[in-house]
Amino acid sequence: MNRVTLIATALAATAGAAVVTTPAAAQRWNDAGWRTIGYKTVNGRDTDTINLPGRTRQTAVRLCTINAPVHIRDFDIRFENGRTQDVNTRARLGTGRCTRAIDLRGNRRDIDRIRLKYEPIARGWRRPLIRVQVR
Repeated sequence: MNRVTLIATALAATAGAAVVTTPAAAQRWNDAGWRTIGYKTVNGRDTDTINLPGRTRQTAVRLCTINAPVHIRDFDIRFENGRTQDVNTRARLGTGRCTRAIDLRGNRRDIDRIRLKYEPIARGWRRPLIRVQVR
């Protein structure tokens, strides 16, 4: 009887854990509805490309810097269908700051990659980690 109870309890706990477990991406929402879909440590020259995995059909995008400031000149968004959207930002993002919300042209676009253009970073300075968020 104890053995049956133990097995039943173990099965119930396993089923409960399967129900509670969610993908990590689903847990990355913040209070304003932004979801993180990619990261990139910039190389310091003046351009970098952030490739984004999977389907990310969204209506807005923003870029945030995490560990060091960066002066972003602009960025180009390339969609899965081959179209692009050029975004002029000309913003200096301090550590922990984000660009304004950029509305994507069209209805719920699927982002393939973002080409980031920024001011070169001096040798010896910390390389900023850029976070891509969508909603």
